[in-house]
Amino acid sequence: MSVTPSRIEEARRRALGAKQAAVALAAAGFLAVLLLARGSHPGQASTSSGSSGSSGTQSGEESSDNSFEFGSGSVAPSTATPQTQSSVS
Repeated sequence: MSVTPSRIEEARRRALGAKQAAVALAAAGFLAVLLLARGSHPGQASTSSGSSGSSGTQSGEESSDNSFEFGSGSVAPSTATPQTQSSVS
């Protein structure tokens, strides 16, 4: 006589398999997003080692790509007079 597992035991086994698959899928998705973010990070330039030649901008030459400027940098005080209202009631 063979012992058949109960419906509850079968459901627990299926639930465990589904949980393990969900964890594996989440880990793979996280790793994929991590690698994509690292590969497309704009703040880090890729460098090649062993290159002693002049790659990039030379001295005196300005690079306009990926640059950010603040402008003139002068801040003037406000010339408008504040409007105050005082009333006693």
